[in-house]
Amino acid sequence: MYFIIFSIKREITEQYYYKADLMKRFFLEWLRNPGSRHHHRQLSYITEPFPFESYLDKELIEESSEKNGSFCRRFFDFALPYDIIVDKNYCCLFQCDSLWQAESVAFSPLRMSTHTFYIIETSGEHYGWITSEARQRLLS
Repeated sequence: MYFIIFSIKREITEQYYYKADLMKRFFLEWLRNPGSRHHHRQLSYITEPFPFESYLDKELIEESSEKNGSFCRRFFDFALPYDIIVDKNYCCLFQCDSLWQAESVAFSPLRMSTHTFYIIETSGEHYGWITSEARQRLLS
């Protein structure tokens, strides 16, 4: 399974939290047309920098950036093959074997962040919001 995790601006979350299907349609369209200038502008408006530094050792980020401009490091401190495959300033691609693994390895720790995230599986089957607020937990 491949999940794309987007860091979403708080004001967008407040306006679109109960419109998860609308967000899903936008992100799937963006995935189909990644070179679209229109989609890129919308994406830059709704996303904010992904807080990688909150979860990963800064030295690992710098070391990896020096090597190839991207990093494929273990997500958090688990010694299992869950990787951030692609990092951008607004999202990351996360690989795992099951929804349970994604929940235990990535989604639970993300809920401790002050950021809000929208997660979508690349197939579009699983998607939803991850937020620190207990009343706002949704993954369809």
